[in-house]
Amino acid sequence: MATIVGIHGIGQQYSDAYQLGSAWFDALRGGLAAADMDGFAQGLDVGDLQVAFFGDLFRSTGAMAAATDEPPYCPDDIRPGLERDLLATFYQAAVEQDADLAPTKDSMGAGAVATAFMLRRLLKSSTFTGLAERAFIGKLRQVSDYLTNQSVRTAVLRRLGQRIGDDTRVVIGHSLGSVVAYEHLCQFRPASVRLLLTLGSPLGIPNLIFDRLTPAPVDGRGSWPGTVPTWVNVADPNDIVALRPNLADLFIGPSPNRVDDRKVANPPKSPHGVTTYLNARETGSALGHALAQGPTEA
Repeated sequence: MATIVGIHGIGQQYSDAYQLGSAWFDALRGGLAAADMDGFAQGLDVGDLQVAFFGDLFRSTGAMAAATDEPPYCPDDIRPGLERDLLATFYQAAVEQDADLAPTKDSMGAGAVATAFMLRRLLKSSTFTGLAERAFIGKLRQVSDYLTNQSVRTAVLRRLGQRIGDDTRVVIGHSLGSVVAYEHLCQFRPASVRLLLTLGSPLGIPNLIFDRLTPAPVDGRGSWPGTVPTWVNVADPNDIVALRPNLADLFIGPSPNRVDDRKVANPPKSPHGVTTYLNARETGSALGHALAQGPTEA
């Protein structure tokens, strides 16, 4: 087992734990160095980090290992309900950032026409620029499957559980991985974990994500993630996925526990990128302080 366990987000079905682990390791060391904790950066060993990998659960049987092998999704494949609602929510957030993405009079139409229009415009936003249409639809499908298919949810949570041991002190979740990390800590409550670090997290998106969490929120408040004393949430204000960047008012822990919301400025063309979250000073500072603590210290 490892001191630090990470859990990735969606769209990684053509990667693997070792590729992701190498990228995460280098970026984490960069974040520690940026936070003036170069001693921890130099002392961090490859074996101190493991990335819990679940991307293969969404890989089509027989598909070659290339991003071009996404199923040939088109706008008509976006399912009504959660998938289309996520698309509409992200599109509205993109319009608020960039008025040029807004529809002109009568340009959206209705039904399938509106879905296709929102998709095309959303893929021009900074968060999703350069992403192929069918790849984005595949990402929506993965989020939907995790949140609505209990067998998928169980399988993903099991992957994370296989990496967390008695020596694990930090759990890091990026994007949907932050949801997985949160739900695992709520359900299994590993006592060794001292820090939950969420990056670019959609946990606060009302109705679509927040209200579908397990355990379910009560009176508009989510449960605290198990016995973790410290939760640091890092978000770029331009990251559409982190639609509600401040989580402190949504998840109230036993005093004095409270979500520490931190803002970062990632590259304008990649506000949701995991490595730029990991190598940020705000992330490195949180990680360094957790590593400086003893295994049972608060």
